[in-house]
Amino acid sequence: MRHIRLTWAVLGAALSLIAAGCSIDPMPRLNERIESEDLQTRTAALIELANLNDPRAVPALTDVFESDEELMDMAAVALVKKGRELKTDQKPDPIIDGIAALANNVHLAERVRARAAWMLGEIGDREAIPALKTASTAKLGSGYPAPAVRTQATEALEKLGYAEKGRAFEVPMGSLAEQEITTLPVPKEIMATE
Repeated sequence: MRHIRLTWAVLGAALSLIAAGCSIDPMPRLNERIESEDLQTRTAALIELANLNDPRAVPALTDVFESDEELMDMAAVALVKKGRELKTDQKPDPIIDGIAALANNVHLAERVRARAAWMLGEIGDREAIPALKTASTAKLGSGYPAPAVRTQATEALEKLGYAEKGRAFEVPMGSLAEQEITTLPVPKEIMATE
């Protein structure tokens, strides 16, 4: 009889937590799912991370961006969403600063760096201008120019109004921010010579 009362007490406590709006931390589950071998599982986890109102989603999305070739472009769009949503008074902005570090890291593949420059432009924060100016003269680890990075950085500067001519955002400003999304648009292909 005592066992039944204890079970009901635990069940009642669990139901009251659910009713009160408390929930279990989703990050461990999402981190596990993002490492899955199954592409659909990883894609679903990526979309859930993009919609999660938690700054811890940014490092997880950055890891996917850097390491998952199949989801790199979707992770880039998810990071644009986070960069538009998670505004902070902290200077430098940690999202802008982190993506800028990727764009200007000569040890990363040119395609990764070019997509990072694209993200800086799409986020739409003029705080990215100094990093994009640096990326507009990017070189590869070998010392040769990095044309894909340079092109994306130049286009990003145009999106931010830094150049004489402007450029439209590929992901319109209101299309991701503060909205629950079910799919992530994949941006135009960046061709890179590696």
